[in-house]
Amino acid sequence: MGLIASIISYMEKPQWKPSEEEREVMEAVWMQVKGACEKLKEETNAQDEHIKKMLKEMADRYYS
Repeated sequence: MGLIASIISYMEKPQWKPSEEEREVMEAVWMQVKGACEKLKEETNAQDEHIKKMLKEMADRYYS
């Protein structure tokens, strides 16, 4: 199972079943986030653990 599929699978709890259009939007957003993280790694000395922490902090701040 690919990363996108596993993320969508995790999100498909009884509370929400994304439509095909919503799945496409999530995949497009994920690709943008992934690209931004790769650019951050290329242009700084940030490592995966730094990016993981940053993404978690952002999610906690805006979606908790």
